[in-house]
Amino acid sequence: MTVATFGLRGQLLAPHTSLRIGGPADFFVRVASEKDLAGAITVAREHELPVFVLGGGTNLLVADRGIRGVVLQNAWRDASVDGEIVEASSGTELAHVAARAARAGVEGLEWMATVPGTVGGAVHGNAGAFGGETADALVDAELMDLNGHRWRSRADELGYAYRTSALQGTPVICVRARFRGRIGDRANAVRRIKEMANERMAKQPLTLPNTGSIFRNPPGDHAGRLVEAAGLKRRTVGGAMVSERHANFIVNTGTATAADVRALMEICQREVQERFGVSLVPEVELVGEW
Repeated sequence: MTVATFGLRGQLLAPHTSLRIGGPADFFVRVASEKDLAGAITVAREHELPVFVLGGGTNLLVADRGIRGVVLQNAWRDASVDGEIVEASSGTELAHVAARAARAGVEGLEWMATVPGTVGGAVHGNAGAFGGETADALVDAELMDLNGHRWRSRADELGYAYRTSALQGTPVICVRARFRGRIGDRANAVRRIKEMANERMAKQPLTLPNTGSIFRNPPGDHAGRLVEAAGLKRRTVGGAMVSERHANFIVNTGTATAADVRALMEICQREVQERFGVSLVPEVELVGEW
């Protein structure tokens, strides 16, 4: 494969993100196997092209000018259960990991069913919900750099903190990961997944494109409460709006640009800082050419 035939040129990323926002990628490559993932990394390295791995496209705000280099859409989906351990490829949706575990009678991973996105994204960003998070469930992850070198790292080696890790901002790619649950009851796990899903549907604005929580919760408080208390529900910039249902969500009403969302985020940060003296830290990752 030569760079001239490497993927799609100028592919808009908006259709591949949950917010439905994002400019073009120089090269867009969809991979569906471990071999394809490694091969695409090799070609990118040979041509000295930067690489961005796109999983479920959640928790991302892609710049209107897009992403330079190669965007790899990781659609490699595979999960298996061995005792209390669930091993999954990096492109596997977290919801599939939760369902696979529940069917095998493994409990403790039900929270994953409510987190949009993939294993790779969760390992990079310490995704979590309902009191569970990746750092607590992860046994280890197989990682790969852009030279094709691979190694395994334990969860305690990845610098995990609230919604972040030492992997963020690095070119290191998650290949696969292993999670530990506990041997339990299939019916209980399935019931808990349904309960969490119902609660999520009741509280979150799932009918409009969004990227999940926009800000991290500050210590001892909730970002949504602060944004709402600042009177910012339904505040708009262009086609971006602070959700009326949950103030820590910014939704795309149909015409939002990345610049709209970023400007609205800055309004929320400024007004919450002025009113309450709290600095809101983005949970969403801004990527691309700003």
